[in-house]
Amino acid sequence: MSRRYDGLTPYEGYEDAIVEKKDGVVIFTLNRPEKLNALSPGLRFGLKRILEDVNDDDDAKVLVLTGAGRGFCSGADMVGQSHANNPAPSRQDIEESRFGWIGRFRTMRKPVIAAVNGVAAGGGFALALACDVRIASDQARFVSAFVRRAILPDQMSTWLLPHLVGTSRALLMHWLSDEVKAEEALRIGLADKVVAHEELMARTMELANRLAQGPSITIELTKQAVYHAMGVSLETQAEYEENMLNKVHNTEDVKEGRLAFREKRKPVFKGR
Repeated sequence: MSRRYDGLTPYEGYEDAIVEKKDGVVIFTLNRPEKLNALSPGLRFGLKRILEDVNDDDDAKVLVLTGAGRGFCSGADMVGQSHANNPAPSRQDIEESRFGWIGRFRTMRKPVIAAVNGVAAGGGFALALACDVRIASDQARFVSAFVRRAILPDQMSTWLLPHLVGTSRALLMHWLSDEVKAEEALRIGLADKVVAHEELMARTMELANRLAQGPSITIELTKQAVYHAMGVSLETQAEYEENMLNKVHNTEDVKEGRLAFREKRKPVFKGR
């Protein structure tokens, strides 16, 4: 398979991150706990790369993002220096806006789950927003933080946040940059589940494993269809759904689902 990352095999060679795969679930752990996992150049590059690696890996069904230590991600590293061993930027890197890669969370086929173990601030807040689902520890905290430093909210957070919590609440969260704790995040739709801190990864993996064992083609196309619907009319979406149905109609998993229903047993999906 052709890749931009010469000499690197998938899930190896990441800087400031631990990347593991088990039973179809890839876990990407931001690993700068001494800085609350602030985004170093190497970590930014790794986050871009993991989306491509997982998307290209047919054995990877789900991506989980979490942080080492007591933080999920505190955003930009305001004092970190560029690393000399970072790969030279490609033409795509040069032509793409600094944070355009955040949009790839929506265009990549596989589900992405954020296991938010602590503070998610600034760029880390945007990173959590970009994921498809957010499971929060009861110690998690969300804060926009941009306006605190007179920075315009970026990394697509001005688009992502209103779609989750509504326009007026998103404006207040950006303007005031008040900390939103886990239970409040759940109430307003910013988090999808809140669990005890010590159970965060176990509960996240329960969900990830359920998705990994599901009919992966249908799950991926469902993600694609839901995000497509956010920018089109009802009539356009109806036609789009019809096209998606035609894609999955003849898959082995659809046949297995029908057979399992008739035989009154749990289906065994193979992602084909």
